[in-house]
Amino acid sequence: MSGEPRPTALRRYLPDPARLWICCCPRSWPGAGGLWCHLAERRLGAARPGGVPRIDPRAVDDLVYLPPVDEEHRAARDEVARELERASVPLLTQRRPGEAGGREEDVLDLLETLLVAGGRRLGELETTLRAAVWPLIPGLTDDPDEWEVGLAALARAGLETVLPLPLALEPADCRRLAEFTDEAGYQALFHGRRPDGRAFARAAARRGLGAFPRRPELAGSPRARFSRRAAAELAHVAELWLGLGRSEAAGQELLRASRWLDRSPHDLEALAREGNLDVLPWLGGESRRVVEDLAAGRPASLRRELEEEYLAP
Repeated sequence: MSGEPRPTALRRYLPDPARLWICCCPRSWPGAGGLWCHLAERRLGAARPGGVPRIDPRAVDDLVYLPPVDEEHRAARDEVARELERASVPLLTQRRPGEAGGREEDVLDLLETLLVAGGRRLGELETTLRAAVWPLIPGLTDDPDEWEVGLAALARAGLETVLPLPLALEPADCRRLAEFTDEAGYQALFHGRRPDGRAFARAAARRGLGAFPRRPELAGSPRARFSRRAAAELAHVAELWLGLGRSEAAGQELLRASRWLDRSPHDLEALAREGNLDVLPWLGGESRRVVEDLAAGRPASLRRELEEEYLAP
């Protein structure tokens, strides 16, 4: 159709759990006013001129991130989401408290509520979503006592997962946030250490909440699906490994194996069952152990060990 807008270009990312498995997001996007965090960039988002662009489903084969939009653009945003869903494209749509509707798979951004009202106001939250993001900002959203109150409220509201997201703030972001803090918080905001995502994950686990993002299943052959699942498992294991302060070299080896698995042409499941993983020289040690567990149809024991240690009191 001549009147149909041209598809937008996409910004690409290496999918990893720290970025909620986001693979791409539109370069041209109106965003929203107020306070929200860009989940792929891990910084504050902002409104921009223009409308919601089309996204060509043929241009993507992994998780697409749709940032929030103001009310005037929501119908167009939802139509873009429906078009991607019809093409079986995995989708992460970011919503804000008070926004009606949404799929259970969408994610709720708590930033504005936390800054304006604090964690105690989360008890008033009404949502049908299952997952939320708690942006971690030094001096503003990193108080463990506030975590306990807020997480309890989110559990009562029916959420199943609350993901900690330490932000990588630009100086301009800090200046926008400065009005929400006192002198001590100001110093922490500009000069403090990045908040501890592990401490938050422990607090979430105490409330029965998940704190790790799951990579969505992708379309494709069983061979490709297994490779992607194994790659996701290794990336998650690598993040836990490094978060626990274990060997940097071994952690990077896990990450490299994850990248190789994501694009491997081999039938990894068959190679593992037949004991032929030696043909893959980049897959050894802990990485091989994870793949062998998955190929045998059992959970990766290394993941279980690391998660237990990571979440231990």
